[in-house]
Amino acid sequence: MEINIEEIKKVAKLAKFDITEQEAELYTKQLSAVLDWVNQLKNVDTSSVKYKLEVAPARQREDTPVLSPCAKDVTAAFNEREDNFLKVKKVL
Repeated sequence: MEINIEEIKKVAKLAKFDITEQEAELYTKQLSAVLDWVNQLKNVDTSSVKYKLEVAPARQREDTPVLSPCAKDVTAAFNEREDNFLKVKKVL
């Protein structure tokens, strides 16, 4: 599957990555090679492969609230409190 440089630049822009022209060319070649290899996997005959699925039993623990051993140290660092809440400055 052929990927063009414009598609690489578009994905980089969406991901907010600044890439150079040389990087875009390199990524175009590399991604095209990866996608070609994935397309080759579509042609592999897996009809003789036996399907096997094993699911591990879910291990669940009781959900019980526990105070952290350092909770007093953490709360002591705050000057302002209201009931069981810690007041912090507005973050914007």
